[in-house]
Amino acid sequence: MRTRRILVFCAALAVVGTLAAGCQNGSDTAGPGSASPTANAPSAAALLRTSSASMRAVTSVQFDLTISGSLPSVPVHSATGSLNAAGQAKGSAELSELGQLVEVDFVLTGDTFYLKGPTGGYQKIPASEAKSIFDPTAILDPKRGVANVLANVQDPKSQGTDTVNGTATDKITGKVASSVAAQLIPGITSDVTATLWLAADAKALPVKA
Repeated sequence: MRTRRILVFCAALAVVGTLAAGCQNGSDTAGPGSASPTANAPSAAALLRTSSASMRAVTSVQFDLTISGSLPSVPVHSATGSLNAAGQAKGSAELSELGQLVEVDFVLTGDTFYLKGPTGGYQKIPASEAKSIFDPTAILDPKRGVANVLANVQDPKSQGTDTVNGTATDKITGKVASSVAAQLIPGITSDVTATLWLAADAKALPVKA
């Protein structure tokens, strides 16, 4: 079984929106202008194809989702947890409810979602209702998740190499259509500009975005 750590960030669409998978914890150690060109490097499109194929082999993940800026149509502000390809997930999230932020714990097993608010115990709600707000299982779904995002980056361009948390990476920029991004994070209605750092190895799995 292969496990990766997923980092998914969605910034204010007026500035930049990014979607990615990664295997590193902590903050980025690469500074401004640290990217450098690499001679004879694979094309951006080829790296993304390799990365997408590698992500399809991942069967369990730990994930982090952070929303920065103002995205009224996206009720999730942050979420962290773990999930597997069988559709089981658990973690915590911060949601916007009636103009206020509410912290909840969640457990997803099969088609059943359990939510626990600041007070009281877990409440059972239909998975279809919960998934309209945030569906963690989408991350590993080859048709909706990170692998799909990687396969559908438009006009990808290589931006040289970079080091992220001690990992050598290839830096790529491009655009992700709203129809692709919204499958991973419901509520996104505009195309997003993406910058992705892919591990500089044979699998090219995403490290950061």
